Amino acid sequence: MRPSIRQRLGLSSLLVLLLFLGLAGLLLQTAQMHSLEAGIEGRLLGHVYALLGVAEIDAGGQPRLPEPLADPRLQQPDSGLYAMVADGSGSILWRSPSMLGSDKAPLPSLDAGQTLFRLNGPHYELLYGIEWELEQGGIRPFVIGVFLDRAEVGLQAARFRATLWSGLLGLGLVLLSLQVLVLRWGLAPLQRIAGALKAVETGEAANVEGDYPRELSPLADNINALLRHNRRQHERYSNSLFDLAHSVKTPLAVLKGALDEEDDRVLRDTTAQAVLHIDALIRGRLGQASIGGGDGLARGIRLRPLLQRLIDTLSKVYRDKQPSFDIRVGEDCRVGGDDNDLLELFGNLLDNACKYGRGKVRIGAAGEAGRATISIEDDGPGIPEAMIDAVLTRGTRLDERQPGQGIGLAAAKSLVDLQKGTMSIESSDDLGGAKIVIRVEQR
Repeated sequence: MRPSIRQRLGLSSLLVLLLFLGLAGLLLQTAQMHSLEAGIEGRLLGHVYALLGVAEIDAGGQPRLPEPLADPRLQQPDSGLYAMVADGSGSILWRSPSMLGSDKAPLPSLDAGQTLFRLNGPHYELLYGIEWELEQGGIRPFVIGVFLDRAEVGLQAARFRATLWSGLLGLGLVLLSLQVLVLRWGLAPLQRIAGALKAVETGEAANVEGDYPRELSPLADNINALLRHNRRQHERYSNSLFDLAHSVKTPLAVLKGALDEEDDRVLRDTTAQAVLHIDALIRGRLGQASIGGGDGLARGIRLRPLLQRLIDTLSKVYRDKQPSFDIRVGEDCRVGGDDNDLLELFGNLLDNACKYGRGKVRIGAAGEAGRATISIEDDGPGIPEAMIDAVLTRGTRLDERQPGQGIGLAAAKSLVDLQKGTMSIESSDDLGGAKIVIRVEQR
């Protein structure tokens, strides 16, 4: 089972949080340990200065320190705080009472003023080198050492670690709770759009309703556009089937009446005419039903090659008229749509121009602000302004002498409407006939 977006984000956030808190804890623990050791060094150095302040050298050059010492721990055996004085060779000359019964290796020799702080086995030790001027003359080197049991430091570090990790654990739980709330809030629009799609699927709603963030608004708009396109497709198919069923009634009635004729010749002629009529009806209805038959996601189609295909075909169909086509369309002109839709659209318009014109057809195209304006002009009688609305209605024909079903302009208008464009009928200033102007999206 594939994890959901919520699970992926939740798991990723948890891993990042654990990594962050773990690294932060280690850094804080290391920093605290360095700070603790720096404090220990300072404390031990303070003990060294305190011992130097009370130390004396006797006539034999041996160090003498008064008792009791200032820090009572130096008086208590095995208290964890110890002190020693050694000569320049490292031999121990004096020990604090707290070192009673303890053995300590000789101290290293140090130059006067030199300090050595280190962790040596079970102790932190600070060694300080000095030179003492004797009363009888001469200078004698000494090394003073102060030692602190590391167990005491370890206890402080353990307390800090316990406080640190318990605090980070609590902080982690708080942050994790906040992350859950943030994820729930951030993914709420996705849940809403999923619910809206479910409502569309079950028929409770016709569109994806609701106000969505900028990232999801285009998705909702595209889904709604696709839904509208599908509804229009369904409506067009239903209308075409209904129209076909209604239109076929008449030729079927003719056929039924012809069955009663005794003359076989009349029966054959009537049947042939009815079949041709039915064939024309079916072709017309299929043409209407296929308009906009794409998936609702229009792509850019180069217009000039498509027009050239139509012109080559129409030149053969209207060979007797020998029509001339003036194509003023750039090679890079593209319009949104589907090949079949555009062939149906411009095929109807160019066929009308050839059928009703005297032989001259002009095709122009211009683009501006993402819209393409395409015009088709002919040198025919034109369309009176009072009849423009009528010819855009299915079945209306101005010239009954020409064959056809009167659906060409209506089908073209339907396709243009489907592409969210406009189609208008004007008069051609140059050629004198009709001028069809189409404005659609340019790709």
